[in-house]
Amino acid sequence: MDHALRATYYRTALLLGLIQGAVVHRWAEQVIDQEPASHPAFFEIVSASPGDLSALRYALWPLVIEPDPPAVIEELLGGLNADLASGARGLADTITVLRQMRSMLRLPPAIYEGLNATLVAHVAEGKSGQVIAKWLQEFEQEP
Repeated sequence: MDHALRATYYRTALLLGLIQGAVVHRWAEQVIDQEPASHPAFFEIVSASPGDLSALRYALWPLVIEPDPPAVIEELLGGLNADLASGARGLADTITVLRQMRSMLRLPPAIYEGLNATLVAHVAEGKSGQVIAKWLQEFEQEP
């Protein structure tokens, strides 16, 4: 994933509470180490406190692609799938993130429609979580 896509992923993942600021900091430090003449935004990122998510998101802004490209959305959903499947994230938290994505992001139409249908089916199934897990499996990432 190139820098613009990675920055977009990190900005959105920070918004949704999916990653810690330290992850973004490490990435920016690695880019600076590997590319000393890198974009000035990387220096802004490492200047921000890893705990100040708003400052990190602001520092990422010059690098991001707007709206989030499908590849970024699919990677976010793939991460949610992995977290749900491993037990790192519970069903209730997963649903909260999915609802935030639906309301806060400009999702590609096919993903938006699929997400809406999945959330409706989840309520209709009695909230067992099977329909959510099945839909998220569509975004399973290769190891």
